[in-house]
Amino acid sequence: MKVILPFAVPFALTLALMVLVGERWPRDIAPGSGLKLAGLVASALTAALVWRYTVRAIEDRRVHKAAGILCLVTGLMGWAVWTTGVLPSINGAALGSESTVRMRLERTEVTAVSKSKERYHWAWLRTDLNDAALASGRYFIPEGHYQRWQASKPASVEVTYARGLLGAQVVTGFR
Repeated sequence: MKVILPFAVPFALTLALMVLVGERWPRDIAPGSGLKLAGLVASALTAALVWRYTVRAIEDRRVHKAAGILCLVTGLMGWAVWTTGVLPSINGAALGSESTVRMRLERTEVTAVSKSKERYHWAWLRTDLNDAALASGRYFIPEGHYQRWQASKPASVEVTYARGLLGAQVVTGFR
């Protein structure tokens, strides 16, 4: 049972953050500013610590190897949870100064929320600058912005963002 901890730990931390923090910390990471590497490091570290904890009193090398493989597998499962659950929340706990950048609105789209009648609303935004602070890509937007942009069809929009605690850019608003 110990070998499932590399997945269970980030899952439990995500649930705890949902209950204790909720939506108070912004967590919408801008495209290209993700926390994938940090999530991989957190996952690998968790898997290594759990493996060490699991085999500390066992001398059989076959058990060490089996536990290592299982910790690796559950650690890889936990990578997605670290990257999309725990780390974006921690990143949004403390933001730097806000900045605004103008981006071209290419299109909007709606996707279905799994097993729900709710919908996610997205905007495909593009920057014309090679060294822009935010990358071009698909941005999660509130439904109100989606409705306004569908009605008015603006050529460009302003995106407000700030650097988070872990260094990833957090989108804090649209105009």
